[in-house]
Amino acid sequence: MWWARAVRVLRLYHAGREASHRARDRALVAAGVEVCLVVPTQWPGGQDERVTEQELTVVEVPVRRPGDVNRHRLADPAAFGRFVADWRPDVIDVHEEPVSSCLHELWPYLPPGVPVVAYSAQNLDKRFPPPFHRYERVALDRLSGVYPCSMQAASVIAGKGFRGSIHVLPLGVDPAVHQPGIEQKRAGGPLRVLLAGRLVPEKGVLDAVEALGLLAPAGPTRLVLVGDGPALAPALALADRMGVAASVEHHPWLSAGALADETRASDVLVVPSRTTSRWVEQFGRVVAEAQACGTPVVAYATGSLPEVVAGAGALVEEGDVPGLVRAVTAVSEDGLRQQVVSAGLEVAGSRTWRHVAEGQVALYEEVLARPRRPAARPTSATRREAVARYGNPARTYGVDRPFALPLLRDSTRLQRGLGAVVDRLTRQA
Repeated sequence: MWWARAVRVLRLYHAGREASHRARDRALVAAGVEVCLVVPTQWPGGQDERVTEQELTVVEVPVRRPGDVNRHRLADPAAFGRFVADWRPDVIDVHEEPVSSCLHELWPYLPPGVPVVAYSAQNLDKRFPPPFHRYERVALDRLSGVYPCSMQAASVIAGKGFRGSIHVLPLGVDPAVHQPGIEQKRAGGPLRVLLAGRLVPEKGVLDAVEALGLLAPAGPTRLVLVGDGPALAPALALADRMGVAASVEHHPWLSAGALADETRASDVLVVPSRTTSRWVEQFGRVVAEAQACGTPVVAYATGSLPEVVAGAGALVEEGDVPGLVRAVTAVSEDGLRQQVVSAGLEVAGSRTWRHVAEGQVALYEEVLARPRRPAARPTSATRREAVARYGNPARTYGVDRPFALPLLRDSTRLQRGLGAVVDRLTRQA
């Protein structure tokens, strides 16, 4: 680092109540950064007791709409602004999307000379309705840097005209938690197939149950579902209709350590994420964690999953359940299994939180060393340049730039027609 003293970074993060989500902050401290982490006093899924960390300062602030990632707001942004002025950070790191209400309401209270950076996972080039379109434009104009978690998200940010620093930083793994253990798999027991995370339709829970139905006749198989959500009941009902209900094992949310144990005990992790009109898989943290645990991964080739799998796993066309079954069978066999495990461990070695922190420190250095550049107007040219540098953003239902407004979003024909009109008006303006 080029600075003579520890750089002071104030980080605002809605998910910071959860200990595993503070791994990035602990790694930043280990890299020599002085971190003050601001978290909500209440957030679904976070710990209920007071948040404490030995390595960094944690400040809790009340928020409105807790649990609403992009629309929550600080209850008293002016008080937060006074705290920022007193703490005097060198960099303000708002771990929220540029389109978020939380970031937008903070601009009047942030010191004008302090660079601000933000996070992004949004890999669809969405057309946001008012006022969120304005929120995003203001943020892209005033941010000094963005750290997207995927190349697709970086392509979206750059294509919308952002001219500040962009550092693509994957979600990391904790080698103290996510590491290969004693071989426990296939010791005479059934094939264990794991699906972990939010149990919602877009995570392909029903596809995993269908795959179980096709795998079961070939030999004893168990599908382990970890997490909760509205897709659990339909999945269990489908398993019952297919006659494989006794082969489904469900665990509610597990701690990071317990989930790592379950991952190590599984033969394969499946990530059959499905595209919807408003969402495409943005990263797939469980992929990186499974690779670090020495568990082969089979995923649909959708969203950012090919980038995250990075050749260290099997990719299947989205919706191809028989292909999913063939891939699970293949990576479970000893010869291919060892190749996939070795490749996954190599990829995971470059995704530890230490590596992520090093990239984040480089971003801080860059925004401190160069003046902020206002955003350019987004045009077809800026999007072509972004694609040339970062690759294509994700697509949903064949639409390059979907509308975020539900009325427009859910009609592909209407999206395409209105999109063409909006683009034509933008070029003429």
